[in-house]
Amino acid sequence: MAVIENSVQINRSPEDVFDYLVDLRNELEWNPDVESMEKLTNGPIGLGTKFLAKWKQSQLIEVECIRFERPLRWAYSNGGPLSVVFEVTLTPQGNRSLLSSRFDVRPHGLLRLFFPILLRELKRAEKQNMTHIKNILEKASVGNPSAQSTSGS
Repeated sequence: MAVIENSVQINRSPEDVFDYLVDLRNELEWNPDVESMEKLTNGPIGLGTKFLAKWKQSQLIEVECIRFERPLRWAYSNGGPLSVVFEVTLTPQGNRSLLSSRFDVRPHGLLRLFFPILLRELKRAEKQNMTHIKNILEKASVGNPSAQSTSGS
């Protein structure tokens, strides 16, 4: 087990940051390691919403929203050879938001043997993702940063 924590200040409201990031389909815009992301459940995103995700070096993995407290907190969980619970907290700071993430990762099976090497890469990637998120959200026009975050599936 390992926990990777990061934070970044974003010049957007918690509502804007939450609405954009809680829709995992938007991860295609800011995470270069995402190959596909499909919403599996009907209706608006909330507790129990599921996505089918594919990252580089991974199989197709089902991801489920296990916490949804708009606009300040959410969490997603997935199983597989590398199970992850990804939690995000947004702290309002005037017109800005402090995004704090906690990436709790647990290797299973043979992946445990290679985990120390993989963990270094995960730490680097998660830190870079905070910068990508900040850049995309701060460059976006006022309102929802992506039309995709308001569309249903």
